[in-house]
Parts: sequence; structure tokens; C-alpha cells
Amino acid sequence: MQIKIATIISGLLIFSVPCSHVCAQATLDRAHADEPQGTSAESPLVLSHGVGLFKVGPLLVHDEFEDLDNWVVQIEERPGSKTACVEAKEHSLSCFVPGRGCTVWFKEKLPPRVTITYDVLCPTHAPPIKGVQPRDINNFWMATDPDDPDRGLFDSKRYTGNFSSYDKMLGYYASTGGRNNVTTRMRRYPREANGSPVEHVALSDKDGKSGYLITPDKLMTVQLVAYDDVIQYIVDGRLNYQIRRGDKVRLEGRDSEGRPTEREAVYDLDRFPVYSEGFFGFRMVSTHHIYANFRVHGLEPDDSLDRKPTAAPPTRPIVEVASLEALRDAVVNSDQRIVLK
Repeated sequence: MQIKIATIISGLLIFSVPCSHVCAQATLDRAHADEPQGTSAESPLVLSHGVGLFKVGPLLVHDEFEDLDNWVVQIEERPGSKTACVEAKEHSLSCFVPGRGCTVWFKEKLPPRVTITYDVLCPTHAPPIKGVQPRDINNFWMATDPDDPDRGLFDSKRYTGNFSSYDKMLGYYASTGGRNNVTTRMRRYPREANGSPVEHVALSDKDGKSGYLITPDKLMTVQLVAYDDVIQYIVDGRLNYQIRRGDKVRLEGRDSEGRPTEREAVYDLDRFPVYSEGFFGFRMVSTHHIYANFRVHGLEPDDSLDRKPTAAPPTRPIVEVASLEALRDAVVNSDQRIVLK
């Protein structure tokens, strides 16, 4: 198989051959033209746990995908599979990764209290391409390497594009259309530490529900929220998952013999501390995705509910008197309202 080097990013070789996504780009353009008001990645939402807690602040980051200078690409090696291609073209990011996994990291570490938004299209191909299906719109956010929080995630020897190579990192993960478009999940990493499985938050009650899966050839808008302990995963304006301190969550792990385990627990910040800053990454496997309108907004405290209404003046006590003598005694207290019967 002939392979060409397309570009080099941060010492990481990105292998690709020329690949056309003209038809898919036309579909993306049409999807933008037909997009209803209020569903754009440029209009972040505040939902559920966020209402009254935070509001959308200024735009901190945006990328129009004129090139790949702001991104680090990690593609899994898979001999025998069709060649992968990741390219920035026509203000979009096309990731064509047949039969293999891929993570595309934004190089800039994100600060605390942010929401990330973007648009994505999963095009179908005619005729079908082996190893390419509309599946796995996946995300890492507020992610860091436990040993090197600033640059460790970009080490292509430790993080290879293979999904399991990311089990050791810290961060949040959410997925739509996993396992050939049948699962929709959210997790809190790590899933392993020092080579051993770690019990971790794993939400999966949206699995198999059609309204929570990928619609091929349709532009979808993804929003990720990280505001202190409130973590949310929103797709097309629908809240797929959220967690905050005190919520009941599902934990996954493995027993001493390697068998899967699961149980319910309370989301406790002593055990699951907040990931207050970190990196964002597009994550996918065996698919073709086209991304556009990548935005990061700050989130600010919403103090509108803290403003107490002006208190009504206190009601003065009413004292009834039946004689002039009682009236004279009552007049001594000027705060009383006196009625002569």
C-alpha cells in the first residue's frame, strides 16, 4: 500500500493520500443552508443544571479550519486498511479514517468554566467504502495526561489513536453512535491506572434509543459543558447526559478476575474531583466526519436569581381602644395604628 506523508504536526507524522470529499462538502454546505435558527454551534444553550447557575460569556476560541496548525492528529496504525486522510479544507475539517481510530486534539489548553460547540456531518458514500460507516461522534474534553498535564497527550508513543491508549488519561468523554451507531454514552476518565482497571463513572441509559443516535447526511450540533462540578453533553439542543455533585451515577469497573462490574453511587467530589482545565479532542473510529464552526465560549456565574425583590414595608400593629384613657396610653407607641371604637 502506497502511503504519502501529508503534513507534520508537533513531531507527529500524519499519513495520508489525496482524498476527495467534494460530495460530502456539498452536503455540508446544503445542511448549513437548511439549518434552523437556534441550532448553530455559534449559539450555546444553558439547560437543566445550568439554569440559574451560569450564563454564556464571551467567545474565547474559534477555528475556521484554514489549516491544521492548531491541531494534533493521532491516527491508529492498521495495516491492510484503506489509507486514512485528515485535512483542513474549505473551512471544515475532514477526517476519513477507514477501519481505524483517530483523535484530533486542539493544541490550546482550555480554562475553567467553558462550553465547547461545533457542527459535524457523517456522510454516506456510494458505493459503500469498506471500514467506513456513519458512527462514533466522540469527544474528549478537559483532558490531561496524569504525568504531564501540559503536553503529555500529544506524545504519539503513548497516545496512538487506538481507543484503549487513552484509558489512562484524566478527563470527560461523550459519544454518540458508538459501536456502529447503537450506543450513546458519557464517561469520566481514567478507566485504568498503572495498567489496572479503575472504577469510573459510565452513563449509558441512552443506548439503542433512535433519537440519541447519528442521522447520516444530517448536520448535527454538539455542545459540551464543564462548569465546576456540572458536566453536560448536549446534541442538537437535547441534553443527552449531565452530572453534578450529589447525583446518582453508574460506575463501571472490573473485578480481580477481569470480569465487568457495575453499581450505583453518588457523584462525590472527594472521590471524583473536578477537572477544571484541559484539552479538547475530536474522537472517531472507522468513519468519515466533517467538522465545522468549532467554538469555545466562557461561562460566567448567573446572579440574576440572587437579586431579592424589594421587601414590602412592615405592617404596623393595629391596636383597638374603647376609651380616651386607653387612647392616651396607646399614643405613646407611635408605630402602632390606633383605631378608636
